[in-house]
Amino acid sequence: MSHTQPYPSPSLAGYVRLSTVAAVLWASVSFAQPEGLVKGFELERLELNHNGKGSLVMGTGELLPPGGFRLSLAGHYEKNPLVLFSDGERLGSVVSDRATAHLLLAWTPLSWLELGAHLPLVAWQRGEDLSSRGINAPAQTGLGTPSVTVRLGLLAQRRENPLDLAVELGVGLPVGSVETLSRDSTFRFAPKLMLGRRLGPVRLGLEAGALVRPTTVLYEDFNVQDELGNEVRLGAVLATTGYGLRGELNVRGTVPLTRQSRAIEVLAGLRLPVGESTELYALGGPGFGDTPGTPFFRVLLGVAFGGTEPDPSRFDDDGDGVINRYDECPQVPGPAERKGCPVKDTDGDGIIDTVDKCPFQPGLAEFQGCPVTDHDGDGIDDEKDKCPWEAGPPERQGCPVRDSDGDGLEDEKDKCPKEAGPVERQGCPVRDTDGDGVVDERDACPTEAGLVELRGCPSKDTDGDGVADHVDNCPTEKGVASNQGCPAKEKQFVVIQKNELKIKQAVFFATNRAVIRARSFKMLNQIAKVIKQHPEIEKVVIEGHTDTRGKAETNRKLSLARAESVRKFLVKKGVDPARLEAKGYGPDRPIATNKTSRGRAANRRVVFSIVNPENPGSAQ
Repeated sequence: MSHTQPYPSPSLAGYVRLSTVAAVLWASVSFAQPEGLVKGFELERLELNHNGKGSLVMGTGELLPPGGFRLSLAGHYEKNPLVLFSDGERLGSVVSDRATAHLLLAWTPLSWLELGAHLPLVAWQRGEDLSSRGINAPAQTGLGTPSVTVRLGLLAQRRENPLDLAVELGVGLPVGSVETLSRDSTFRFAPKLMLGRRLGPVRLGLEAGALVRPTTVLYEDFNVQDELGNEVRLGAVLATTGYGLRGELNVRGTVPLTRQSRAIEVLAGLRLPVGESTELYALGGPGFGDTPGTPFFRVLLGVAFGGTEPDPSRFDDDGDGVINRYDECPQVPGPAERKGCPVKDTDGDGIIDTVDKCPFQPGLAEFQGCPVTDHDGDGIDDEKDKCPWEAGPPERQGCPVRDSDGDGLEDEKDKCPKEAGPVERQGCPVRDTDGDGVVDERDACPTEAGLVELRGCPSKDTDGDGVADHVDNCPTEKGVASNQGCPAKEKQFVVIQKNELKIKQAVFFATNRAVIRARSFKMLNQIAKVIKQHPEIEKVVIEGHTDTRGKAETNRKLSLARAESVRKFLVKKGVDPARLEAKGYGPDRPIATNKTSRGRAANRRVVFSIVNPENPGSAQ
């Protein structure tokens, strides 16, 4: 999206936005420097921060530590850095796509001096076919403008200055490729002033500089003249700090000092440390303006070695051999077994303060540094006596034995210390207020006699069909007793009994497999419906059984798998998984002889046992 812009004129505003490029590239198919072009020019406007401190693209006044270095490799893509316009009409992209490789090096031989080098390479570029307008495409590959920099650090926050301040001079060498639009005709200079400051978890940075390059008149047409030349460059960055994933936001702009338009770019970046001295990074964002080299957007991916901030938690500030991360006293040396803290014994009793429960009173080691006291005279020091004012035996930690209700259970273990009760009930008496055989704490209707299977509540017949709700397969729909309380037209395969959901036909599986056959789906659907309609059935254990043919262990695994298949079927039909449990008994619980085929068929079965706290049933 970056274009050349004509010199402003009231009558010619917007006349030729890239007459520049027409002059630059008006050449023969050989890609030699076009006829009429005064000098070559460097199209690339991206600048990278060699040391990567604070920002990937702008200096923030920081230098690498003395002796430090940073080597960075990056791949860079930009879209439409050079577009041709004429009389306000877009003619096409001279350079529509450009990929560049960058090699950067920063080295700090002195605490105040940092040297940098940058070697770019145009790896590939292309543009639209403008040969019909007499404009040939630039070469696809070539060397970019190499540069060297010298940065001087004037102030540094790490030296207790209020901010970081540095100046830099960069020099671009005229040795790049003219054919790829990657070379100015002479040296180019880039002086900069950069400053920054860390504010807690973020860092702010500002950069002001200039680009001093030869003024290149790219095209002349009576009153219109396009130029590339000197410009002022300004930028700001906001970046996060720390030692993990970091982010940054850069805004960079140019104020031209020749007849070229202004431009601005917004670049966001992410940086991720990998190991102790390697960093991966990514950068990208849009460009705004018509200056050649300002793309519609650019993206950069890279890796850097060296120059990463050391983690201060890995330092050893007090030199005791314990790094700060694990040193509980990082400013005072101490042994490793004490986590870097010195040994102190304030009361001089030979017990160090960290384990001395009485650090200001001399005492004995067996009393953890406290003096001996035994107020109740039971031979147990007060520090260990849970009842220091009442004598008691050592096995009770100095407390006397108490059994307030005289039921043989000590008060501290008695859940009902004021009422006598058996040990198996933790000292609480058995209460069954309504006398229905269900103790009150389990009785849902403690003042009304009921049935055990209904947790002590009386039975009801909601639909008035003479079948109590707890054994009625259709408790809200009037039916007949012979069909388990459901209408006669709805054949029932399940009978609710006290300990079991009795099924009237077998559950059929594929031979030697745990796959349920479709002929059993209707019955299993009915079982799921019954369980969901009867919340008083707290838990159903699905038991799988086999005959004795085959290996017993194999049969146990098969019976468990089949029971589990039934459980999953019922869960899919809406039954709460917490109300279901699958068990496989194999041949262990026969109900008939295994010597006859009829007996073996009877033993191959699935049983749905009802298990409630008052009614454990058969599934134990």
